[in-house]
Amino acid sequence: MKIDQQIKEIDQKILVARLVDTPGTVIFLLAIYAKFYTNGDAFVAVLNNAKVVNSMFVLGVVLMVWGGLKIFKLRREKNRILKGL
Repeated sequence: MKIDQQIKEIDQKILVARLVDTPGTVIFLLAIYAKFYTNGDAFVAVLNNAKVVNSMFVLGVVLMVWGGLKIFKLRREKNRILKGL
């Protein structure tokens, strides 16, 4: 497999990881908004439920950590390939 093709595949995988990471960030930020800024008057009623907000914290963190680790590993692999030139 050519190096250019490997780099393109890694870039595609990084894009997918970023696309998964983005909703995690949004969910986490919505949970922060609901927990600390709404005082029971959120713009969406479901954000007033403490169980939902806590679940959003967990889900958001899990998605962000997964995306971050995946991106870190892929970039490290990309750098290893590029330095091997």
